[in-house]
Amino acid sequence: MTGTDADTKQVHAQGRPPEPPSGKSTTKPGPPAPPARRRMPSWLAGVIGFLVGLALAAGVVLGVLSALRDDFRDAFWRVLVEGLNPFTTSEVDRSERPVLLSMKDLARFVAGEAQYEVLVDLERDVKYVPGWVAGERTVLVVDGSVEAYVDFEGLTEEAIDISDDGTTVSVTLPEPELAEPRIDLDTSRALTEDRGLVDRVGDFFDTDTDARQEALAAAQDQIAAAAEKSDLDERARANTVKTLEVMLSASGFDQVVVEFR
Repeated sequence: MTGTDADTKQVHAQGRPPEPPSGKSTTKPGPPAPPARRRMPSWLAGVIGFLVGLALAAGVVLGVLSALRDDFRDAFWRVLVEGLNPFTTSEVDRSERPVLLSMKDLARFVAGEAQYEVLVDLERDVKYVPGWVAGERTVLVVDGSVEAYVDFEGLTEEAIDISDDGTTVSVTLPEPELAEPRIDLDTSRALTEDRGLVDRVGDFFDTDTDARQEALAAAQDQIAAAAEKSDLDERARANTVKTLEVMLSASGFDQVVVEFR
């Protein structure tokens, strides 16, 4: 070996770190590894996505509603709510067509009408039994009307008399009559309907336990009695005379005489 090769080996030997003893590792411990990231569960991601989509859809709907007019907005909102509501109700009409039973001609001149409101309080008690066990009480506010009319159906030629000079006409009419009271079911209302325990159980076996029919019949009788005591017939008489005077005067008569028999 030449002197140059020896010098080169010595230089390399001096530049290298000393070799560790055999069997020992020279690897230095590195920095700790970062913890592994936990992935979001798929069901949670689905729920969050659904909520975000729902919020966006609600924002779009509210924006559209704010741009619509009030009537269109209310109609749109009603349709939307009814469409999303799983408990909406529906009505099926299976009624049959009305059957005509009879027809008749009327010749009535309705000359007056009276409106009435009556409070009906009917109580049915069972002797020696508390009211909460057996008994019934119904309180109704009933609205009804009575018409006063003059029936022209029986008029004949003898009922109309014209003077020789054609200036005066006399008409003989029957007395005004009172029609049967008509109950307004749309405005009538029940205030109290109390039934005892026995009557409530009887509802399962009797289909005609509603006492409102009896109360309505009582109200009809009371309204008819009140109309008979009023001056409705006098009002109908005066209105009939006034109407005939206007009609016959327009036909060229100077004087119109109306009599009732």
